Amino acid sequence: MSTQRVFAARLAGCAVFDPVGDRLGKVRDVVIVYRKTAAPRVIGLVVEIPGRRHVFLSIGRVTSIRAGQVISTGLINVRRFQPRPGEVRVLAEYLGRRVSLADGSGTAVIEDAAIEQDRHGEWAITQLFLRKPKTSASPFAKGPTTFATWNEVTEQQQPGEAQSAEQLVATYSELHAADLATTLLDLPEQRMIEVAEELPDERLADALEEMPEDEQVGILDRLG
Repeated sequence: MSTQRVFAARLAGCAVFDPVGDRLGKVRDVVIVYRKTAAPRVIGLVVEIPGRRHVFLSIGRVTSIRAGQVISTGLINVRRFQPRPGEVRVLAEYLGRRVSLADGSGTAVIEDAAIEQDRHGEWAITQLFLRKPKTSASPFAKGPTTFATWNEVTEQQQPGEAQSAEQLVATYSELHAADLATTLLDLPEQRMIEVAEELPDERLADALEEMPEDEQVGILDRLG
């Protein structure tokens, strides 16, 4: 397996190929599990295959991960992905969490997470891209950014606790309307409504148009 540090948010939407170059689907998320003392371990990818079905691709069936594509052994379990207890999706649940910096310099929010393979062939989160609180009073200003390793921060949320809906909206900002619709429908219902409330009206309308009519009605009823 070729080794490269890859940031999870940049993997979203990347094509997944089999060994002969046939496209199997595209990456929708990265799945991790927490460990007691080491950085969270990557166990697989959530891949969208034809029919907008989200399935799990074990990291053991991945032979290469690069910023633009993922190469697999070609074997995919087509059963719809459902997170098991202890599994955390990086884009849907991990990004946006607030952390305290171990050097005492304050707090920050996780905006992206780099995954990397070690010499034993195991993938884990090795670096975090963080944004600190903004220092300007301007509503358009953003806080400064910094990098940190996993052991240089402490999460302020419990493992498995969801991040802010605002951060999820930022994560999904570049998805096409059809992809956004599929991603929203894949979230737990309460989480889906929270994110829908944060979306700009035009963006939400575009996503709703890509959903089945009963799903549209259900979301609009919840939104009032």
